[in-house]
Amino acid sequence: QFACTTCHMGRGRATDFISAAHTPRDEEQKKEWAKKYHWHELEHWEHPMLPAPFAQAACFKCHQDQGAKGAEKLNLGLALVERAGCYGCHTIAKYKDWPKTGPSLEFLGSKTTKEWAYHWIENPKAIRPDTWMPSYFNQSNNSDQESIGRGRQEINAMVHFLFANSKAFTPEALALTGDMNKGKELVSSLGCMACHYVEKDKKDSKRTRDSLHREFGPNLIGLGSKTSQAWLYDWLKDPKRYHPQGRMPNMRLSGQEAADIAAYLVQDKSEITDKPIPAVDEKILDGIVMDFLKKSDSIADAQARLKGMDIDAKSNFAGQRLIREYGCFSCHKIPGFENEKPIGVELTEEGSKSIERLEFGFTKIEHTKQDWFQQKLLDPRVYDRAKVLEPLERLKMPNFNFTDEEAQAVSTVILGMVKDRPDASRMAGQGVKAAFINGGQKLVRQFNCQACHVIEGEGGVIQSTVTDWLVNDQGKDPNDARSMTLSFSPPNLIGEGQKVQAQWLFEFLHEPITIRPWLSVRMPTYGFHASQLNSLVKYFNYLDDQEFPFTDVYHPNLTKEEFAAAEKLFSKDYFGCAQCHIVGNQMPGGSPDSWAPNFALAAKRLKPDWIVKWLANPADLLPGTKMPAYFDPKNFDESGPPDVLDGDERRQIKALRDYLLTISTNPEPSKAPESPLPSPPHEGEGKPVDAPAVK
Repeated sequence: QFACTTCHMGRGRATDFISAAHTPRDEEQKKEWAKKYHWHELEHWEHPMLPAPFAQAACFKCHQDQGAKGAEKLNLGLALVERAGCYGCHTIAKYKDWPKTGPSLEFLGSKTTKEWAYHWIENPKAIRPDTWMPSYFNQSNNSDQESIGRGRQEINAMVHFLFANSKAFTPEALALTGDMNKGKELVSSLGCMACHYVEKDKKDSKRTRDSLHREFGPNLIGLGSKTSQAWLYDWLKDPKRYHPQGRMPNMRLSGQEAADIAAYLVQDKSEITDKPIPAVDEKILDGIVMDFLKKSDSIADAQARLKGMDIDAKSNFAGQRLIREYGCFSCHKIPGFENEKPIGVELTEEGSKSIERLEFGFTKIEHTKQDWFQQKLLDPRVYDRAKVLEPLERLKMPNFNFTDEEAQAVSTVILGMVKDRPDASRMAGQGVKAAFINGGQKLVRQFNCQACHVIEGEGGVIQSTVTDWLVNDQGKDPNDARSMTLSFSPPNLIGEGQKVQAQWLFEFLHEPITIRPWLSVRMPTYGFHASQLNSLVKYFNYLDDQEFPFTDVYHPNLTKEEFAAAEKLFSKDYFGCAQCHIVGNQMPGGSPDSWAPNFALAAKRLKPDWIVKWLANPADLLPGTKMPAYFDPKNFDESGPPDVLDGDERRQIKALRDYLLTISTNPEPSKAPESPLPSPPHEGEGKPVDAPAVK
């Protein structure tokens, strides 16, 4: 229930090394144990201990939702499962209702050509080496000449069906001339590089959890062969118009910005897609159609139905059946396949499957679950080796071309998907608070928030691309660029729940506004619906143990003495707050890398208690911040200016906090407020936004 076998598995009642059902990590350790301990396999124990390389699988038993800090192999495996979309073909309870990972094919005919689609399906990695689109053809069980010939006709049929059933879509007219040089600079500066690469040979060949953030969107090479400048322009202006369920956000580009980026991206072309595609071979096509007809009809009836079809009807029929056979709808939205079930085996409890139910065939590997899973991931069709099978009887799982390390990480996840878990009361992440945090973490992963922001101590991978932009586009010295990177990167969201007001965060996520005008990186508009907005707001608040949403409206209350004291502290002769911070419509001086957010936003944006803590010791809330400390946390009562409010640091901080909350869009406040600030807008007032609510 809560002792050794929970994590290690093995035989809990054992009293010696052999009967505990230890598993060596490799052949060398097996020989060492045999010599030293007379070890041998415990043949009749179904769940031997996990070998060291897969030991983190046991963490998943308890850490189903929030992950296990420090279990890097397990966490990498989970990130790969999510990015590859394994849950599309395989039901996994943890990923119920997750979005499809591939683009919609509903309007495919308006986006690309049959030629490009053919070559993409045939060999996606030849066009985009780092693509997540897996390979179905020329694999270990269909690479003989007969299978290659059949495969070409299968691809022809699928392309025929997709284009014949593509719905009409007319991109917005492109009336502007794009500047490709400006487009390149925009792609580098706006934040596109957080989710996309734009290079044939990526610098990071080894995938990590951090590097996977930059593979969230496709590599943007070869777009000139895939689609038109007009289509790209329309997509960049409003991605939801083409694919409402897609995760590509709206960058709120102007028409000229979209035209410039489209002009830049269509310059790169792929030679492969210029090659002609094979003509229809009616004899092979007839064989494909017959294979499907024979599954439900007698041979005579199948032949009669085939005889009544022309080539177009045969291609359409075969294409539809092949799309269902290969499960293309698992990753892509395809009209007519909305209600299809996953085609793969359910993996929710795959780690508990008895080894006798795994068919090793003629493959010479160790007969263990971990070896079977890993080999399956490295070569999904390998267990067909040396078998004589009809085409529709063969294994169909596509090849994601995982490395050994990646296959081991995903295998670790599968081994952790077990039936026998500890009682829920002993598992991590239980309770109402955990449920809200889990819901937020799911959205953070689904929308790749950690590509730009550091959240829960992880993420912020965009920072390396910001450094590159400062060097390559802004001409900064590499050493200077590295020191300026944090100032020009999206903010660290540590402590966001205790920092910003719930209503403000809700409205900002719904409709972002400019907080740091010196940044080129742009916070996108995601089009979150109300439940997603509420989930994210709850996530940040419960992560920081905030009372949510029951917070009091704070009204600054300054005496004339306190107001005068705060003005003095605010001035350049004391703290010089306006030297870095924007104040209403007044911009600070100096270099933008030292600028800070507008004080005019403070009353609506920041929580009053947080401002007090921030003024007292900024580094305690945000390690590494450039905000100077005006009070010494080690000698707090004697560190404030002695000529202000009798040197009382606590009164100084409170007065300065209340003063900041009175600043509006005017350059500076002119007098102490005589009446309380108005309450934040409620539902029905101001913008039509649903107020957050706990359910």
